[in-house]
Amino acid sequence: MKNLFFSLMAALGLCSGCTAQDGVEVLTPQEFIAAAEADSAAVILDVRQPDEFTAGHLAKAVNLDWLNPSAFSEGMAKLDKDHTYYIYCRSGRRSNAAASKMKREGFRVFDMKGGYLQWTSEGRPVVR
Repeated sequence: MKNLFFSLMAALGLCSGCTAQDGVEVLTPQEFIAAAEADSAAVILDVRQPDEFTAGHLAKAVNLDWLNPSAFSEGMAKLDKDHTYYIYCRSGRRSNAAASKMKREGFRVFDMKGGYLQWTSEGRPVVR
């Protein structure tokens, strides 16, 4: 019985990496870019700070700094809810928070697992 409990808890823990508590779907970098490229309404949104964005970002990404709350809110107010937003940051924490907020506001969003660090560790291309 004890082993069953621990097995169930471990399985629940593994599933939480796939979807945030509020239902934001988290995609691997490969799934993320494939979905964005196949989606005619896709916008790739980089929620890192401007200096991080300038140092390197995904092609066609738009920068909207999550750590600047007023700039993020103002920028989000200008976004079109008819688009789908593919969101990433450095490691996944900021993008998940941003995606959660945007989802609550009625946007269609996807988060990239592992963020820019995972993307670059896989040798994927960046724009500088």
